[in-house]
Amino acid sequence: MTTHQAVSRLCGMLTVLLVVVCGNTNATTIVVARTANEIVIGADSKVTDTYGKELSNQVCKIQQVGNLFIASEGLLRDKATGFNVPNIAGRALQLKPDATVAEKVNILTGFLTAELFVELNRVRRDSADEFHTKLEGQTFLRIVIAGFEGNRPVVFVRQFRTSFIARGIGVTVIPDDCVDDCQGEVVTRFLGETEAIDGLPEDTPGFWKDGLVNGVRRLVENEIQARSEYVGPPIDLLQINAQGAKWIQKKQECPDLKPFRKRVNPHPHLRRR
Repeated sequence: MTTHQAVSRLCGMLTVLLVVVCGNTNATTIVVARTANEIVIGADSKVTDTYGKELSNQVCKIQQVGNLFIASEGLLRDKATGFNVPNIAGRALQLKPDATVAEKVNILTGFLTAELFVELNRVRRDSADEFHTKLEGQTFLRIVIAGFEGNRPVVFVRQFRTSFIARGIGVTVIPDDCVDDCQGEVVTRFLGETEAIDGLPEDTPGFWKDGLVNGVRRLVENEIQARSEYVGPPIDLLQINAQGAKWIQKKQECPDLKPFRKRVNPHPHLRRR
């Protein structure tokens, strides 16, 4: 492990002083599969309220921010206060357009912890009982950021979990990244409802023989069949490579994709000969 990797992992495990309450954090399924040349993200469309009741609207759970794509599940929005994880991600990941992906993810983590400190103190004050019954000791927010840095696929996962510290309740930020030291021909990350599909690719010979797209679709479909009360169609599927990204299938709530932005050379006077 390099010094940079060790520092990154240490920073990722830092505990920040936060308090939180939220509803059903697993009412969604997001699957990310990565090879050396391709990333595929799949997500269901069902939306439930705090008590698991299905809502009539559907949301696109995959968001484009520049050349990166983000999907998340858990405590995402609060209409009363304006707290909104997708909006925070949009601001954070575009703050320094020419930064590395790792630097952008660190900025996003900082933005989230700062916003959560304000938001979650309000929620704890107003919903103490719900906090004690639903969130103590649990992971309440998971975010995956995926894309290509040059010709290299990168997948970053940040999980936010309640914990106990000397002066009260805190949140531990736990990284689960797939970057330089990520092993395996096909690497996956699952978020949300995943009980029916955990270990399925590894236990099924030839699971990926028909490609990442079909494999990811199959995984989300299996979870929908197993947990239809929380996970539901249609399925959105996004394919990413070094040249760009395209929707394999999407509902109308998912916006059209924007072309990838070319990274500006921070040292234009330096040229290879």
